Amino acid sequence: MGNQNGSGRRRGGLIGMAVVGAYLVLRFGYLAWREHEDGMSTPAVIGTLVLYAVGIFVIVEIVLGVQNAATRRREAALAQQHPGAHLVPILLQKDVATDIRRTAAMLNVSLTETVPRRGHATAVADHNGIGIYVGGSTPRLVLGIPRAAIRSVGDGETSATGRYRFGKVDALRITVDNGQWTTVDVPVYRTVIGFAKHLRDEELTAQVRAVAVAAGVRQDDLQNRLN
Repeated sequence: MGNQNGSGRRRGGLIGMAVVGAYLVLRFGYLAWREHEDGMSTPAVIGTLVLYAVGIFVIVEIVLGVQNAATRRREAALAQQHPGAHLVPILLQKDVATDIRRTAAMLNVSLTETVPRRGHATAVADHNGIGIYVGGSTPRLVLGIPRAAIRSVGDGETSATGRYRFGKVDALRITVDNGQWTTVDVPVYRTVIGFAKHLRDEELTAQVRAVAVAAGVRQDDLQNRLN
């Protein structure tokens, strides 16, 4: 499934990027026109726009740096708490939160941690099952899925994460079965220049395989949607 109609399902993310890009072009264009009207020379206008762009980039990188530092602290703590487990960086959004609450209700588990509607998290897979954690150097369990309740893991899809992204992205799908069944689809990512890049195709398949092996569950290779 992760390889079927991928460009169509990710069109929303490209539209979001185009919208942000168009806004920045118009914004900087307006600034350039205003400075030029005030008598500033063309080289000076260009220099001003470059400074604006650099300033915005630095601020964004500082914010991302803080987020990524918290992720590194969380992963280091989880690696100590769960030796030998496979850790997967994932992103949270409202559809993931809905999946988590639905799964907790089906498993008759009370959530002691509020499920974030946006942010970074870590999935931990080992012989006990799969857990989803947030927090920093003191990780907090959002949802723990026992090994016996996991039918399989495979490719899924969910809504794109991020304020300016739309449409669907590929995801790690956890199929939970305790007589009833449901799925939790979580987008997996890697960091590129501080930014979270959704995994798809071979990169996602490799993570799915690693999670299946670590948890000792079946990998769903059929790539057909269950819901």
